[in-house]
Amino acid sequence: MLEQLSVPRRPPDFEDYVDILRRNRRWILAPAFFGLVISTVVAYLIDDTYVSKALIRLVPQQINEALVQTATSQQLADHINAMAETIESRNTLSNLINTYGLYKKELKSEPLEDVINQMRTTDIKIQPTSGVTNVTGKNLPAMQVSFSYRDRNLAQKVCADLVSRFMNEHTVDRMTNERATNEFLNDEFERSKRELDTLEQKLTDFRKRNAGHLPEQMQMNLSEMNALEQRATTLNEAGSRNNEQRMLLESDLRIAKDRLASIKDVPPQAQARNEHLLQLDRQIQALETNIADLKDRYTEDYPDLQSARAQLAVLKRQREDAAKQEKTQKAETAVENPITMRERQDAQAAIEMLQTQLKANAVEGQQISKELQSVNASLRNYQGRVEGSPVGDQEYSELIRDRDLAKQKYQELEAKRQKSAISMDMESHQQGETLEVLDPASLPTTPTAPKRALIIPIGAVVGLLLGIVIVAIREIKDTSLKNLKDARLYTNLSILGSVPLLLNEAIVRRRKRISWLGWTAATLAGLLIMAGSVARYYLYKA
Repeated sequence: MLEQLSVPRRPPDFEDYVDILRRNRRWILAPAFFGLVISTVVAYLIDDTYVSKALIRLVPQQINEALVQTATSQQLADHINAMAETIESRNTLSNLINTYGLYKKELKSEPLEDVINQMRTTDIKIQPTSGVTNVTGKNLPAMQVSFSYRDRNLAQKVCADLVSRFMNEHTVDRMTNERATNEFLNDEFERSKRELDTLEQKLTDFRKRNAGHLPEQMQMNLSEMNALEQRATTLNEAGSRNNEQRMLLESDLRIAKDRLASIKDVPPQAQARNEHLLQLDRQIQALETNIADLKDRYTEDYPDLQSARAQLAVLKRQREDAAKQEKTQKAETAVENPITMRERQDAQAAIEMLQTQLKANAVEGQQISKELQSVNASLRNYQGRVEGSPVGDQEYSELIRDRDLAKQKYQELEAKRQKSAISMDMESHQQGETLEVLDPASLPTTPTAPKRALIIPIGAVVGLLLGIVIVAIREIKDTSLKNLKDARLYTNLSILGSVPLLLNEAIVRRRKRISWLGWTAATLAGLLIMAGSVARYYLYKA
């Protein structure tokens, strides 16, 4: 029946709070000390994180923009984002991980994709800064590249590699944009050129179909007719001269043939011997001339000079033998008079020359005839054009207007294409917009994380708060009477006295010793754990 009675609890006063702290001091100190130990262990078990930073600034193009303008129009922020996406791609980050042996612990327990995602979102930071002021006072845009890792040397190497990739990507990206712009302009230029050629062809076809009927062609047609008439007159005169020359050549040919027939025939054997002697004489004369020339340039021991002299001696012996043979055969055969033979040769040569001239005359006559026919046909064509009626100007004016517009577009694209080519050459010579490393990748000396000076006190405070919560829960669940105030409120009677609880002193001392022993052991264990964590950290760091 007493358990069902509801006795209101009185509000605690200051003495109650002091009594609560005295009774539950172990429940408050133990979680606080445990939190301190846990936070210390956690703080020194977490690997140090070092951040290596580098600063890159954007250097404007070295050539005056009034002279050469870049063909790209991409904003700096968009350009940085595009390069950052390329650098933070899966292939690039996996290459960095494999090259420098990063995240060995993480790769043992996590897939590569998760490690790459952590590296991209947490460890690599690429962000624009407020800018850097140069010596002229101009604020140049800049960007900061940073990389966080537990090894400060690897952090510096990876940061330097990222900066190098960033600059290379900037150069490649600029060249790619310039090349893409140039290719686009080239394609547009070729398309415009084809359109212009098509319109030019249409205009040409129209002019061909209506040749002589166009207003600006009337005067030209008349001029062409006059020129063709003069050319026809000239060709007729040339044909008359060609006929006269042909008749003269035919007359001279008949005379030469009659003269050749009147000359006595020369025996072929004598003619062959004479030709042989003449050939030997010519060879001897040419060789003597060559020997004289060699004497002027070389000494007597020169091999070619000695060889030429030996050859001359052989030819002279052949000449003497041929002459002796000719004298021996004079008695056997009758030799023709050299004068007669020379006349016969001259007559034959004259006939051949006249025949050659007659052939050339015939070819020239044919050419004159063909050209005269062509001139007469052209003259009749121009006469037909002049005699025809002119056509309407509307279609012709439209073709002229379209051709002029296409030509203007063609010229504009030609100018833009040349500017793009110059801009691309400027980028290839690295005179355009470039990146400059203002601060190279730093070698961090102190870790940026974890914040041990903040983690350890927070752990102790959390433990203390946990102890206070535990004490509060214990006090709420404990409905026993703690002191005379509780007994007076519970019984509604006046308290005349109280009987203290008497315990055996040996039991009390024994409990105290056990309590102090437990607390000492726990404290020493906690201190050893904290000292071991600190020692492990510094030994591993060393």
